[in-house]
Amino acid sequence: MAKRNYAAILGEDDVGVNPQVEQQAAQSDVVPIRAESAETAPVKPGASWSSVLARGSNAVGAVGSALENMRGQSSAEIAALKSQLEAGETIVEIEADKILASFVSDRFEDSSQPPTELIEQIKDRGQLVPILVRPHPEREGHYQIAYGHRRVAAARKLGIKVRAIVRNLSNEELVIAQGQENNARLDLSYIEKALFAVKLEEAGFNRQVIGSSLAVSKTELSGMISVATKIPREIILAVGAAPGIGRPRWHELTEIFKLQKCFDKASEIVAKPEFAQKSSDERFLALLAKLSRKEKVEVSQQQIFWNDPKGRRLARITDTDARYTLQIDKTVDRQFGAFLFSKLEELYRDYEASLNAK
Repeated sequence: MAKRNYAAILGEDDVGVNPQVEQQAAQSDVVPIRAESAETAPVKPGASWSSVLARGSNAVGAVGSALENMRGQSSAEIAALKSQLEAGETIVEIEADKILASFVSDRFEDSSQPPTELIEQIKDRGQLVPILVRPHPEREGHYQIAYGHRRVAAARKLGIKVRAIVRNLSNEELVIAQGQENNARLDLSYIEKALFAVKLEEAGFNRQVIGSSLAVSKTELSGMISVATKIPREIILAVGAAPGIGRPRWHELTEIFKLQKCFDKASEIVAKPEFAQKSSDERFLALLAKLSRKEKVEVSQQQIFWNDPKGRRLARITDTDARYTLQIDKTVDRQFGAFLFSKLEELYRDYEASLNAK
């Protein structure tokens, strides 16, 4: 596979990818997890957590206990752990400073600053759901995250090791795992997914891989990429993740950008200090309202009414930069509109004659 210019997208040093690099970390850096059960026999290094829990007469109880400890977690997190246990995945512990970020970001916020509630949760209960990593293709003894950036950041803050599953993943496999995990857990907003899709396309991945990553159809993916390319990226980033704003509203904003040359106006709106003080959802709604209002204000300010000699309001004229609209009120005079239309050709000839006479 051709080398891709990830640095141009991420603002990082260019990374040459060699998926054949094998894991060579010291044994002291990678420690297999052992089940905390009185009936579990000593475990050989490298044994999977599920195989450990499967031993002894209390195996089912041990799995149940592990899942019981997850009360309060999301159903997706419980399902993820259950799936990993059933698949016989080997869960190991790795020093947090040995784990580096994915080569393509999928979040707007800084993942190095995990939410306080996540730090407290891991502090109180431990890291119950493992992350997924691969041996880093460039840095020997290090790992690259497929998913779990915030859990790594929380572990780093707490000074503890990270529970992880290590797999040898290609670039395509990594981004598919990364996208599907966040999609399944509903962690990413619509616009974060859309911008993630564009970043993957810019990195050279085809739309089949991108669609698999986000678990969306070709049509849905096309719509996402349209939103994230028609709206200038600096405007999207100024708005933020907007977790409460879904596809229809983003498409509405996209249509405004397609029909109007409003980049300067949008830039002016997002640059104001009061804009940044709003929540991300509020920023989106404020931007949409102000850009939508632009044409309506022009129309209301340029409306002219024409009265006939009897004083009846017969016509309304709307004058904007884009068009000149004449509306005839049929309730006042039903025949005048048709008569005026029949005279358009004659009127236009008079108009051209007036231009030639100048």
